[in-house]
This record gives sequence, C-alpha cells and structure tokens, in this order.
Amino acid sequence: MTLADVIRINAYVTDREYMQGYMRSRDRQFQGTPPASTLMIVKGFTKPEFLVEIEVVAAAPERD
Repeated sequence: MTLADVIRINAYVTDREYMQGYMRSRDRQFQGTPPASTLMIVKGFTKPEFLVEIEVVAAAPERD
C-alpha cells in the first residue's frame, strides 16, 4: 500500500504549538483532498519526549 490508500488519519499532539507543524506536514503528504482526519490535543504519551502520534488506516481493493 501507499499513501494513496490512506482513508483515515487520527493525530494526537501534546500542545497547540505542534498543531500547525503537523498540519503542514499532512498537507504536503496528501495533495488535493486529504483523507478524513481528527486532530486531538492530549496531556501526554508514555515517554515525555514524544510530542506527536499519528495513526493511519489504509484500504485497497483486493489485487489478483
């Protein structure tokens, strides 16, 4: 699969200051209409140095 197969993105940032950078990066990866997405601000992750987490769901038709 490739980025063209991504149908959903869930992203989590630990502070509002990381939202704009994440969104710029997402928009560079997905030209045109991006997949459905949700962006949430969370208190933290398992390691304090983690600032952003991105989860994607991809789907593609079955290939022979």
